[in-house]
Amino acid sequence: MNIGLTTEEILYAALLAFCITWFINNIIKIRSLLKKVSSVNKDITAVMNRCYALFPTDRIEFHGITFKRGMHIKITTTANTNFEGEFIGKNAKNMVCIRTNKYIIAHELNNITNIEMCEQN
Repeated sequence: MNIGLTTEEILYAALLAFCITWFINNIIKIRSLLKKVSSVNKDITAVMNRCYALFPTDRIEFHGITFKRGMHIKITTTANTNFEGEFIGKNAKNMVCIRTNKYIIAHELNNITNIEMCEQN
């Protein structure tokens, strides 16, 4: 009984083994990426729930204009700094909170010179 393998058969087997290994590794990477994304979404939800608890007032009136939670606003401070993001709320200490693309910012209402609505992109 002679079970000799040709060079061509060895190359096919190596190529098949490479493809199977590549496929399995990519499935593992995709699963871990999906787990990370769901973990980040849970973290953001927890942080936002905490913000809603810390800033329970869902609307403010500033210079005669009412702003409601979820509105996209631009805040200008007395230090001439601008923050643009989603209005989260206000607390009893007269602090307002907005969520920008990168940060969650709380600022004292007395140190804000202007609040205006923005176009959402």
